[in-house]
Formats: sequence, C-alpha cells, structure tokens
Amino acid sequence: MAAYGTLVWVGHALAPLTADITDDLIRVTEQMIPVDDIAVDLAEMRAASIAENIAAVQYVLANNIDPATVGPPPGAAAYAQRLARRGVPLTVLLRAYGLGQYRLLDAAIGLILATPGIDHNARIAELLRFASTYLDRLNSSMGRIYEAERDRWLSSRQAARQQWIARLLEDDDVDVPAAEEALEYRLDRGHLAVEIWTPPTVTGVEATRALEQARHIVASALRTTGRGLVASTGDRALRLWLPIEGAQPSEDLTVQIAASGLPVHIALGSAGDGLPGFRRSTRNAARAKDLAVSAGHTAPPVVAYDAVAPFALLTADPDELTALVRRALGPLAGTGAKKELLRHTLDVFLTEGASYSRTARALDVHRNTIQYRIQQITTRYGISLDTNSFDLRFALGICRWHPHASSRTI
Repeated sequence: MAAYGTLVWVGHALAPLTADITDDLIRVTEQMIPVDDIAVDLAEMRAASIAENIAAVQYVLANNIDPATVGPPPGAAAYAQRLARRGVPLTVLLRAYGLGQYRLLDAAIGLILATPGIDHNARIAELLRFASTYLDRLNSSMGRIYEAERDRWLSSRQAARQQWIARLLEDDDVDVPAAEEALEYRLDRGHLAVEIWTPPTVTGVEATRALEQARHIVASALRTTGRGLVASTGDRALRLWLPIEGAQPSEDLTVQIAASGLPVHIALGSAGDGLPGFRRSTRNAARAKDLAVSAGHTAPPVVAYDAVAPFALLTADPDELTALVRRALGPLAGTGAKKELLRHTLDVFLTEGASYSRTARALDVHRNTIQYRIQQITTRYGISLDTNSFDLRFALGICRWHPHASSRTI
C-alpha cells in the first residue's frame, strides 16, 4: 500500500470543512458548467455526486487508504451513467472532477501551510502525489463506467430504432404516432431515402469516417426541410431518410461527392409523400443500390432511381436480359475492354442525336476517332443505325447496368 500516513491528520482536519467545500464547489461548478449544458433534471444528481466525492476523498485520506484501490462512490457512478444515457459528453464529467480536485487541494494545502513545525514542501508534494493517484483512478473508473453505459444505451436505442423502422416498412397496422415519437421523425411529409455504402476494401475507422462525411454532404446538397432519420445497414453501409419537398436533382450531389474524394457510393430513391412514399422511396433506393453494385466499376458515384428505373426493375429473368441484348447488339454484346468502349461510344452517339462532333466533345476525343469507332460498329459488328434506336439504347443500358447480361451463356 502507498504510504500516505503523514497525511492522515489532513484528512481529519478536512472533515469539518467538507460541507462548505461542497457548497462552494456546487456553486462554482454551476457557474463554469451551466445546467444548460446538461439536462435540467440532472442538476440534483450532480450536486449529490459532488457531495459524495468530497466525502469519499476526505474518508480515504483520513483512514490512510491506498487511493489506487478506491472505486467511485455509487452516486457518482449513477450520475455518470445518466450522463451517458443523455448523450452528455464525458468531458463535462471529467471537467467537474478537475474542479473538485482543485478545491480540495486548495483547502488541504491551506491547512498544511497553517500548521507550524512540519516540512511544508514535503507534505504538499506528498499531497499532490495522493491527489494525482486518486484522480487518475477516479477518471479511469468513471470513464469505463460512462463508456460501458453509453455503448449499452446506444445498442439498445439502435435496436429499438431498427425495430420501429422495420415496422414502418413492413407492418400494415403500425402505430405511426408512436413510431414518430420513438424515431423523432415525422411521416406526414415528403421523404427521400438514400443508401450510402463503401467498397469492401474500406473498413473500420476509414469506413465510418467516409460514411459520416458523405451523410453530411448529402444532407447539405439536397433541399431538406428538417432533421433526417439515419439507420445502419451494415459495417460499411447506412440508410437515411430526408424530409424534402419536390423532386431532387442529383447533379450537385454528384459533383460534391466526386470532389470530396470519399470512397463511397450513393443511391437515391424516388421522392414520396407520407408513409406510402416513405416505403416506396426506401424500396427504390435499395433497387438503385442493387443496380449500382451490379454495374461494378462502371457505376457513377451517385445513382438516382428515377434516372435508371427501367434498368433497376430488370432483375427477375437474367436469361431474358441476355437474349434481348444479343438480339439488339449481336457480337458487340460480348465481353472485353474494346467492346465495352465501343458500346459506350455508341450510347453517347445515340444520346447526342448521331452527331459526330457533339459525341467527340462529350467523350473529349477527336471527331475522326468517333467516326472510326462508329464505322467499326456498323461494318465489323453489323449493327445498323437505321433501326429502332430505342432497342439499341435499351440494350446498351442493360450492358452498362447489368454487365453479366453480356457474358451469360444461354
């Protein structure tokens, strides 16, 4: 046991002073850490915790107890747990302990300096060692108590939120007012569901950071009308619902996500009103995500369901998809980087109204390059540009969003 026996008298001398020290510390704490920074109903618990901690330090010092073996008082532990459940930062708690240590040291050093016939410097140094050991032990213990309760509370709260979200999406007889209260999200307005995920190569802290930053970019880029709803859908994915009004153009979001350099993909559902719109937007965001995953590296960073709906719905019969692509594109439907390049050129060419110059500008290549590629498409692969361009563009879209359709054997 650490030897602090020469300080026992200090502990006894502090006993009649603890009430005044406690009152003073409560007052100072309320000034430096206002009740506004914590929930109002926690003020009484904070005062009780301060009183309990002051009494504990005096008792440990007066009875020569090794401070490295002391645990936090029950009331102080309960206060830390309550702070954790309310989401109050741990720094608020630790700052209060720092204030308490200062007040106790001030009083104890005053007692030492007022006592003649002792080595003041030696006693003060010993007191500082005691205080450092005690505070380190207390902060460590309280930190573990706080974090454990915070993790437990977040886990249970997240589980409850997931249950309510599942009911909203699947239950025909869900209690909507109760769900709104539990989720802190109103359903009597427009909604836009958004899927955000990272590639499998991004894990751990990097994935968490990327998802959180992307979430803020999405909320900022889209015209939201209030606080959104967020739910984790995996280690590297989350889903959010944003309250919105009207259609949501995705161009600005695409530019911002690309500029951020974040390793994320985003899929937007279709905007919808009320609970039916909430459900439909969720389904469509999931379909857009499935489509983006299917497209692999060719998918853009942001995929809006409204822009790809026909291809997002083509998942029921992969054999039919392959047959349709083969009928429209013939050998050009095969695999390989060259065929993929030619298909992309043809897609842009048809989008630009069969204009060589506009296609060249869109692809940032020379006009002669476009002419050469189109000539290969028509002569080598036998594709006639005089036929129904809708069939061609539809088949090209399938190749882009369902690349397996061009490589399947049927």
